[in-house]
Amino acid sequence: MINKVIEALYSFLWSDLINIPLKNGGNIGIPLLVILLIPTGILFTIKTKFLPVRKFPAMVRALGEKKEDKTALSTFQTLIVSTATRVGMGNLVGVVAAISVGGAGAVFWMWLSALLGASTAYVESTLAQLHKKKDPLYGGYKGGPAYYMHDFAEKVRKKKVKRSVIGVLFAVSALICW
Repeated sequence: MINKVIEALYSFLWSDLINIPLKNGGNIGIPLLVILLIPTGILFTIKTKFLPVRKFPAMVRALGEKKEDKTALSTFQTLIVSTATRVGMGNLVGVVAAISVGGAGAVFWMWLSALLGASTAYVESTLAQLHKKKDPLYGGYKGGPAYYMHDFAEKVRKKKVKRSVIGVLFAVSALICW
């Protein structure tokens, strides 16, 4: 049952929504998620004034900084941990497959999508920091996309809500993915 729901959702999001015919008789299919994510990445890149490009030199300088607190992680160690949590086998195999099928041109498109994805990731992280909540039980903080989606739903409805549909959907889909 759950497999059928996941397959239907996957098919809706990733099947070709638009088909562009080519001269040789083939076509290029564009899925719904690509139609949504590319303009979003472009918008966030423009709104952040090309942050990934503008802040690249500062990022490289920060990697070489010495840490003041011996018990804390250095900037480089933080980068490695962050990368380790994001890059999986799918990313590695995907790059190899893209280059073997698309050649060197695939590298350009991966760089371009990484640039747009970096702006999107920055905006997501900023929203998560702005909408995090103090945990009364453990004393730390909790938050993330489900929290800022919930806050947005409250802002739109102009009242407190116990649960927002989009926040719950995100949380459930995240559980399925992980």
